[in-house]
Amino acid sequence: MSTMQVAVAQKKTFVPDPQSPTPDKPFILSYLGMRQIAGWVGVVLPFALVLGNWPVSHRLEGSMSAYYFTRMVSWFCGSLWVIGFFMAGCRGYDKWDELSGRLAGFFALGVALLPMNINAIDQGWVLYRGWLHLTCAALLFLDLALTSLLLFTRSNDSVPTKKKLTRNACYRVCGWAMLTCIGLIGVYNLLQNRAPVLYDQIGHYRPVFWLEAGAVVAFGVAWLVKGETFQFIRD
Repeated sequence: MSTMQVAVAQKKTFVPDPQSPTPDKPFILSYLGMRQIAGWVGVVLPFALVLGNWPVSHRLEGSMSAYYFTRMVSWFCGSLWVIGFFMAGCRGYDKWDELSGRLAGFFALGVALLPMNINAIDQGWVLYRGWLHLTCAALLFLDLALTSLLLFTRSNDSVPTKKKLTRNACYRVCGWAMLTCIGLIGVYNLLQNRAPVLYDQIGHYRPVFWLEAGAVVAFGVAWLVKGETFQFIRD
């Protein structure tokens, strides 16, 4: 297979299995396909949690992590396991790509395995588990945001194409969106002790859920772009 044929094959979602004795089948999911799956899992997750639990609760939970304690626990944890194993198993262009992926995978699995402290218990394992959950969640989004900002925007070409520049703009928007959402969650949590009345007033609108959902969707969009899902910005 020539270099050009390899390049074309790598652009496909499904490619022939290189270990198969027949080159035309079976087909396996390419690295672009895996990126697209990770992206769609992220984009769909907040909507699936809300719609799946709404017939029972008729309300929005305070955060995405709170859905661990609802009928949507399987979807919540399953999505994090898909993302976690994809990130941990994904091989990048250099050591920084691989390190960011493995860290993101570790933190994603930590969020799934360590539920939040939903009842604000102030002692024992549940308290420490809640801290670990929040730490893993914050580090996960920080890792994903820096990946979009610093790694996805790199290029081997001295003069990137117009479509590459457009993709870079998408990566930067998604990366800064994730950082902004996580920063605003931190600001909101500070209000609990410094301005409890304002904290309770804002809390009626479930700001943590919306900010977490925004960060997750931004992650999903970044990986959909990285998976070359959208033809109009695909070289």
